[in-house]
Amino acid sequence: MRKGKVYIALFIIAIILMASFSSAAVAESKTSPWIIVNGRQVEQQAKIIDDKAYVPLEALGAYTGISAEWNKDSNVINIESIDKSSEVVKKLSPSVVGIIGKLKESSQYYIPQSDNLTFGTGVVYKSNGFIITNAHVVADMESIVVVLHNGRSYRARLKAIDEVSDLALIKIDKGGLTPVKFGKIEDVEVGEQVIAIGTPLSFSLRNSATSGIVSGINRAADGEYRFIQSDAAINGGNSGGPLVNMKGEVIGINTVKYVGFGVEGLSFSIPVDTVEYVMEHFEKYSRVRRPYLGATFIEGIAARYGLPSNEGLTVVDIENGSPAEAAGLVLDDVIESVNGVKITTKIDYNEAMKKYLPGDTVEFGVIRGGKSINLKVTFTEQE
Repeated sequence: MRKGKVYIALFIIAIILMASFSSAAVAESKTSPWIIVNGRQVEQQAKIIDDKAYVPLEALGAYTGISAEWNKDSNVINIESIDKSSEVVKKLSPSVVGIIGKLKESSQYYIPQSDNLTFGTGVVYKSNGFIITNAHVVADMESIVVVLHNGRSYRARLKAIDEVSDLALIKIDKGGLTPVKFGKIEDVEVGEQVIAIGTPLSFSLRNSATSGIVSGINRAADGEYRFIQSDAAINGGNSGGPLVNMKGEVIGINTVKYVGFGVEGLSFSIPVDTVEYVMEHFEKYSRVRRPYLGATFIEGIAARYGLPSNEGLTVVDIENGSPAEAAGLVLDDVIESVNGVKITTKIDYNEAMKKYLPGDTVEFGVIRGGKSINLKVTFTEQE
């Protein structure tokens, strides 16, 4: 059976794609029109023949779950739907690893007369053996061992760790690995289908896959930065594994699950933009270099309860000799913006700080005594 390009008149596949073109508009087109499926642009373009738009069906496979094959000998076109979930898992599995090791005696979780083995998950970041996982997976782990999808194991070294973001980078001496591909945070949508891959509950269950949808974005969940919320089942050991969209792109690193009586489907992942921010710092500085202000502030009452708020952050403490003091911040000042970016929560502030390094100077928009003022702040480095 030989494959060839298959073009089907748009009015035939309109039922599948739930989209249509105006023939008049097509007739006016001077160039091949781009194809938009569910708000996303397909790489290939349609063709205009006799005032009809023809779409290359095989180009839509990643977007509609359809495959087409043309048998030139029998002159038959076979169209089949694809199980997208199985394709995604098959694609990602070589890039997902299990991580196992023994707890250090200094760990608060160390139990005498126990084997003290602990495990988690990681994703291949670079083909030469760099692997991303959660900081809490490896922070108290000694003799770190990485097990690839084929069952082969390698000793790993901790290269960098950042407990604020709960991310770490480890390295094994193995080349030729398949790194994951990251998606874009701006493309993540509530309701889109996602898959979590990891090592839940038992190391024998490594590379288990669960599915769900994105339940929310920009969530606060016991962290310094925003999270992606999903209802994909994750359990102990899934930490450090990927949250993947249906294009096979990693959009988050799984990290937190809410547990308790009556709690179902509340899982949280570190968004890809935070992952890329931390990895960029790891590669440049071997740590995350955060700007230091030297002030403590509290959120408005609405923000504390998760309600929409226009109130900024109220300064309640300033350290002597800090950048905040040098800039002229005083108690009860309300920080409303940083370089024009509105700030209403501590997470807003931390997200804004991802753009800056120690030594950078920014302008704080401040309310003092009911009046708006601007203050220039030059950050030092957070220890």
